[in-house]
Amino acid sequence: ITRPENGEEEPYQSWLDLSGRAPGGEGRYGLSILNDGKYSASVEEGEIGLTVLRSPIYAHHDPYVPAPDRDYSFIDQGMQRFRYVLLPHAGGWAEGGAVRRAAELNQPAIAMIETYHDGPLAQTVSHMEVEGDNVVVGALKRAEDDDDLIVRCYETAGMAGAATLRLSAWNRVITARFSPYEIKTLRVPRDEGRPVAETDLIEWYVET
Repeated sequence: ITRPENGEEEPYQSWLDLSGRAPGGEGRYGLSILNDGKYSASVEEGEIGLTVLRSPIYAHHDPYVPAPDRDYSFIDQGMQRFRYVLLPHAGGWAEGGAVRRAAELNQPAIAMIETYHDGPLAQTVSHMEVEGDNVVVGALKRAEDDDDLIVRCYETAGMAGAATLRLSAWNRVITARFSPYEIKTLRVPRDEGRPVAETDLIEWYVET
């Protein structure tokens, strides 16, 4: 969503970007700010203000008027900890990879320490790989009604195109075409003889 550069506080979720022309008008450049818990900011005259503390009543909505004799829970009280990343880039926010980098910040890999033991997996293995910088996998899970695998992915840069998903553990290579900002949900049967099929968000098959 493109928002006005007017100094007003706007919601920005896990990232925001301010991009423009380089001095002399040659090429574009910009700065993305990624964060893991502060979801509003303001932009005015090339300056970005990230809102890090707010203290309204939790779930308060105008025009409701708080009662003076009630106890309310206020947000952003006490010690606050958060992380943010400054991501300078050439080109626009899509070329800078803001969506993917924000996802990496908010969903870091979890390391689990384990001793050696027998098992079918190698010590180093990649279970999933995506070829296409503008496509991000948002969910990878077991299907609700059987042992199929559900892969949900979406296009992030507003550009139509194809992406290739490699599921080495399932011995699958999937090529899918995406419209701008399209969300796709794919059902991958455990039986390699059955084809991969597109489903909707509640995992019903989509007729083609």
